[in-house]
Amino acid sequence: MSKKDRLRKQSQKQLEEKKKQKQQEEQEKKEAPAESRSAKKLRRQAKRHDSALSLIVKFLMLLPFLWSGFYYGGIFIIGITMEQMDEMPRYVALLLGIGEIFFIAAIILAFISKYIAQFVSVLVGTAFFMTAAVKIINKAKERVGEGYGLTDDQRELPSKWSWGLYPILFFTAFSALLFVIWLVGVLSVRRRRQRERDNAPVKSIVED
Repeated sequence: MSKKDRLRKQSQKQLEEKKKQKQQEEQEKKEAPAESRSAKKLRRQAKRHDSALSLIVKFLMLLPFLWSGFYYGGIFIIGITMEQMDEMPRYVALLLGIGEIFFIAAIILAFISKYIAQFVSVLVGTAFFMTAAVKIINKAKERVGEGYGLTDDQRELPSKWSWGLYPILFFTAFSALLFVIWLVGVLSVRRRRQRERDNAPVKSIVED
């Protein structure tokens, strides 16, 4: 084989390698968007699943709030403010009111999917509300402990008020569960993205 033929063959081989490399790069570009669409589909499916579960928890949150926060909390706020509860300082009603405001804010934040903010708001609201609730229950227990001039219904007030105010802790628990569901979803998406990056095709290196 002449030198000219060898050069022509070598040149042709280089052109074929370059053409093959170019085709491979084009194939990778075509596959990348498809993979991205698949990943987005998985994330949308996960988001829909999380949203359905989260929505159930959000409505469950409303039950203890309506019972303890809105109904019983409202009764005590009105009663203390109008001085219908003996020896109960008005700042207790203020504590309940502040707690109620944070609870309402948390519910709004939960339904617009601001899960970190709603959980923080619930924790703050629970601190105010439970401080007032404990004072109310302790005062009722003191009156019962005195043991005079009380009817049977009055002696049962500590238990009755405990069942009225303390279930707000279920509201706090549901809020924590909602936050955990959101956190698990975020971590799941991050792990999936990491697997996608780890399994992504690597550009081949063609040595001359």
